[in-house]
Amino acid sequence: MSGLELMAYNLELQGRADRVGSQEPDVLRKDALRAARDVDVPGLWAITEAFLVLRGGRGARVSLRTLESYETGLRFLVEWAAGAGMSFIRPKPNDGYRYVRHLEAKGLAPSTVRVRLAAARAVFAALRWAGATDAAPFTDVRAASDPVPAWEKRKPYPDKDVQALLDHADEQERVMVLLGADCGLRVTEMTTLLRADVRAGGDRPYLTVTGKRQKRQQVPLSRRAEVALVEWIRMTPSYGPQVLTLRSGRAVEQRVMQLCQRAGIPYQGREVHGLRHTAGTRMYKETKDVLAVRDHLRHASITTSETYVNYAREGEKALNRDW
Repeated sequence: MSGLELMAYNLELQGRADRVGSQEPDVLRKDALRAARDVDVPGLWAITEAFLVLRGGRGARVSLRTLESYETGLRFLVEWAAGAGMSFIRPKPNDGYRYVRHLEAKGLAPSTVRVRLAAARAVFAALRWAGATDAAPFTDVRAASDPVPAWEKRKPYPDKDVQALLDHADEQERVMVLLGADCGLRVTEMTTLLRADVRAGGDRPYLTVTGKRQKRQQVPLSRRAEVALVEWIRMTPSYGPQVLTLRSGRAVEQRVMQLCQRAGIPYQGREVHGLRHTAGTRMYKETKDVLAVRDHLRHASITTSETYVNYAREGEKALNRDW
């Protein structure tokens, strides 16, 4: 989003929350009780969204991605509750634990389980705020620990595989691959990147990216990424403010999966996020500096950046095996 679009979105979000929060307490409680009793998804979401905006740490700046994840989590919870007999007003003491074990048994990734749990906590926190219940069935519930080390997930694409992708890519796919593999962009950063935020030319071309928590940061452009972006933008002058024509993470994932199939390289176990891991691994190999990885990928914690040391070592082992 541009600055003006982001402001308009935040104002609209705050307006919806204010309409809910400005109600008299008895009216708010009545609406919340009705939504909880009838398991009315739009009603439950309106109260949850208002709670997140009015009482959450990010306020009206809560990201669209977070809201989408929580709304999806609400729908998962409602679907499970219908079959499991959970009440949104008087849940049983073990309902929170039953839900998390259900998610784990379905084979969801531990990170997805944690997001679903966070959404469930938010729903019941909102219902308590509105006065519909005193129950907190998810407060102490934790997902089982993840037995798979972080560096074994979504492994980076080796340089030869990145080149294979580029050899089989069309102009837009080439941009997507290089935004990930060279610039280290996340999927949502790709879909929200604006043409006006591409600064090509000169000695230090860069992008201005809207990342997590809507934080705006500059990201250096590699020379080949700069060339691909300039060519794509030149070819498509009337395609709108965004760089890509794909507007959702799912659309990008589908496109990269198809590209992997054409190029004859694995997608599973890497996905689109593996391209970002490629960028971080290359940065560590070139600099041997974890802080450089943190800065390039815009990590909040250096602990996340340390994962790339393992990626680099694994790559070196693979090279030795090839020899």
